[in-house]
Amino acid sequence: MNDELFTGDLDIPSAHTRSQLAVLLRTVHLRADRPSLRSLEALTRHDNTAPLSKTVVSEMLKGTRFPRKGVMISFLRACGVSDDRMEPWRRAWERIATHEQDLTQSGADRSSARQDQLTGTSEHAARPVARDQADVEETSAALTTGLGRNASTALAELRATETQELASNPTLRRRQLGFLLRQLRAERGLSIEEVAERAMFSATKLSRLETGRVGASPRDIRDLCIVYGITEATERDGLMTLAREGRQRAWWQEFNLPYATYVGLEAEATSIRSYSSDIVPGLLQVEDYARAIFESGDPPLDASTLEGRIEARIRRQALLTRDEAPLFHAIVDEGALRRVIGRPAIMRAQLERISEAVSLPNVTFQVIPFEAGAHPALDSNFVFLEFAEPTMHDVVYVEGAVGNIYLENTADLGRYMRIFSRLQAIALDLENSIAAVSRIAATYEDV
Repeated sequence: MNDELFTGDLDIPSAHTRSQLAVLLRTVHLRADRPSLRSLEALTRHDNTAPLSKTVVSEMLKGTRFPRKGVMISFLRACGVSDDRMEPWRRAWERIATHEQDLTQSGADRSSARQDQLTGTSEHAARPVARDQADVEETSAALTTGLGRNASTALAELRATETQELASNPTLRRRQLGFLLRQLRAERGLSIEEVAERAMFSATKLSRLETGRVGASPRDIRDLCIVYGITEATERDGLMTLAREGRQRAWWQEFNLPYATYVGLEAEATSIRSYSSDIVPGLLQVEDYARAIFESGDPPLDASTLEGRIEARIRRQALLTRDEAPLFHAIVDEGALRRVIGRPAIMRAQLERISEAVSLPNVTFQVIPFEAGAHPALDSNFVFLEFAEPTMHDVVYVEGAVGNIYLENTADLGRYMRIFSRLQAIALDLENSIAAVSRIAATYEDV
């Protein structure tokens, strides 16, 4: 972690809700090299003012819990923010605390109206606050025997924060199960080949289970529980539930998308960093722009599949305006704005959509101008996804004509984060990027 983390460039005064505060805190967490929730807890264990717990930090970063002021300050200190930079954060906390009090006093009417709005704009309902600490501790105790310390802790935390939204995302569940299966194997000092031989299935299958690429059957979990010596019914049931939920169908699966795994990951990411050299990112595309892209594909899509792809793309965009919306930072080459997709009027509408989107507190858009010359991502398009869930690894998604790949190892993640940082540095800042978008939009005739 940094000895002193600079936060003077963050727009802290603009934060007026817990979700906006969560976006800022996630940025601090990222700049501090994403210390684990366990390490943050350890750093503040002897802080008599506000020691941190993994559950509280996780909920604070998601925006599901408005923290006590001392907890927020303790978190910022643990991430490396110096005391002389705390005053803007204290003022933000007091401002949001007033807002939270107003929400509470407004009662059920405002809550009901907000829920109606969310239901009408997104498939993902706002997550409720996780169970209280007593429930978390009780669940952790019940799952400790047999799983091993790390895996049992991870599973207990996962079940303690379980909600209907998480259960409806099979991609997330498969990857969470894969994380636990890797933990179990590592805790017992076994190789993939050794476990596969004992469970009597291929090493390739086990590797796919551990990476969440495929769903696990009840028989798979039963056999692995035997190999790992898990005998407690509660522990087996926890893994079985993850496996069952990992085989359910989410809303996007009805469209048979070739990138369905990515959509499932995107839906749960807390931060999305996107670089595109040739088109506007899907989360910002207007319908006609998306239609023109899909119509240009090879082989051509039939009418039903085409409409389904467009509908799915538009539905995905609701995550930018939901509660706990992810931090979305898109960087595009200037060519993506000048390439006419469809017709000029569509391009004008598309660029106007970009200008509107940046009014959201969680959206940043930058343009790399032609004069910037060569840069490290000229031959690539990628998305860097980050997650707050302790059982989820960050992922880089690289999309191409020959197929899509998912990179998760530390070296690849570090490389793509460095590349994105370099792109961010050579691109125009937000204000000048939007000015460039407006200038280019004016060149398209509204016909």
